[in-house]
Amino acid sequence: MFSYQDNHQSAQVLAGDLPISQDANSIYKLLLWHFMVLIVACIVDRILLIQTALPLLSLQAVISYMMLVFNPTQRWSALIMLIALFAPIHLFSPPPFTSMTWTLLGQICVSIVTIIISALVTQNFLRNIDIFTLRFIHVLFSCTVGFTLLYQYMTAVATYRIDPLDLSNWQYLIDGIIGQIASIAIVINGLLMILMLKYQSMIVIPKLTTNNLMLLIISSTGILFILYFGGNLISNLSVFIVIPALWFCYRYRWWGLSSFALVINAVTMIYVMFAIIHFQTTSDLTLISQLGFSLNDMAWFLLGLNLIILYINAMIHELDTTQLSIEHSQALMVKRNDEQQLLNQQINQHNKHLINAQEFQRRKLSIELKNHMEKNIHELQQAINLLELQASLTGNGHNSFTKIKIFAHYIYMSVFELINWLKPEILERFGLIETLKSQYFADKLSLNNIAFDFSSQGDRINIPENISLVLFRITQEAINNTIKYSMADELRIRLTVLTDQIEFTIVDNGVGFDLATTEQGFGLTGMENRVKALNGSFILDSRNGTQIKMTIPLSH
Repeated sequence: MFSYQDNHQSAQVLAGDLPISQDANSIYKLLLWHFMVLIVACIVDRILLIQTALPLLSLQAVISYMMLVFNPTQRWSALIMLIALFAPIHLFSPPPFTSMTWTLLGQICVSIVTIIISALVTQNFLRNIDIFTLRFIHVLFSCTVGFTLLYQYMTAVATYRIDPLDLSNWQYLIDGIIGQIASIAIVINGLLMILMLKYQSMIVIPKLTTNNLMLLIISSTGILFILYFGGNLISNLSVFIVIPALWFCYRYRWWGLSSFALVINAVTMIYVMFAIIHFQTTSDLTLISQLGFSLNDMAWFLLGLNLIILYINAMIHELDTTQLSIEHSQALMVKRNDEQQLLNQQINQHNKHLINAQEFQRRKLSIELKNHMEKNIHELQQAINLLELQASLTGNGHNSFTKIKIFAHYIYMSVFELINWLKPEILERFGLIETLKSQYFADKLSLNNIAFDFSSQGDRINIPENISLVLFRITQEAINNTIKYSMADELRIRLTVLTDQIEFTIVDNGVGFDLATTEQGFGLTGMENRVKALNGSFILDSRNGTQIKMTIPLSH
């Protein structure tokens, strides 16, 4: 029926949604526990009688009501029989009834039906509300107040204590109503402690150490001392409990404050009951003269104490739940960040493998071209030269071999350029900076009427080979894109070598392109992947021309 969320799990904690055990022993144990609790409640009710011979706290009726609220309807048949067994004890003051009459049976039925209807209404109102929250406490306490008013009225009418149409008779019920509401606050506090303890595997409940148990014992002794010598219950005991209550709240949160309230409730009621048994009276005048307070004063005190503690505990729980949720979100965020970093590392590793495989294939292809194509083209050039020489000796003025020789030379230069593009021998011999300073890229750009400018800063000349190869390949791709798409007439490259990183910028003054609408091709993606494989950053700006800014750490 209700869910308690903690450590980011949802657990059905009220008996209304717990699985119904088919074991008969579990039902018998449940009835036995309820039977024992009802016996204690009846004993308290028989002792704490107000001057109208009614139970002050109506503890038996309140516990019967809570039994139904916090149990599934499948168990109600057995529980209702148990409630019916104790109902006559609550309805009549001593001496107890001696015979069962139709009138008595009707009065018992009115009492039980009132409890059942109120429990059903309360269950419906509390359905789907998270337990231990402020809203749960507010709705539950409001329902129990309504149950108190209805129960006190119906039982008073059924036992002919008041006229149902005389509104002035409500004054007759005021002490019983206040006492029953105080009893409800006490029972709710204890019941929520039981539920918290039952599901402590889902939450963190600090253990009460020996020192803290001693503090509880000292607090109990202090309460008895004040009750015996202090006189006024409200002014003395209320002040005394503030400091230890705050300490238990701070140290043990909900559990500590509820435990302290349980001690105060038990000590106060036990002390008052012993006093009533000792003085053999519940008269307000006698109790005030002997104890300094009446039963009505005690009811108001217990009501205020337990109601305040209930709402404080609910606020503490919501704060703790919020804190746990924040901590869980932070832990989840850290976990996802770690997973993202691991994924990025795996992607970088794959990129490195792909780049290395690509460079390997390029070197292999360049070697194949050099070993086979270059040799064959060279032999072809020699054969053409021989044929050209023979044709010139025969005096043939129209020598077609000259044109073939030019084509063969063009093919040879294209293959030579392709080999150097695939396996930049100049980069291996002179390094990145000298390659960029040479005419290697400038000649290629000048053929397309694009000016080339390179500048470098920094004292470090020997750039690591892997970084040099990456920047060389990016320069190749950028120059190809500039020639094909940019319509630029100038391209500039800036290289800055710092102690811990390299900054490399390529800028042209072309038309640029729109990053939002232009699909990035394999070339731009390949540039970025190469830089990220070295744990670097890649920034592309194409608003006024195209600018590529890269930063690569030297200690990657």
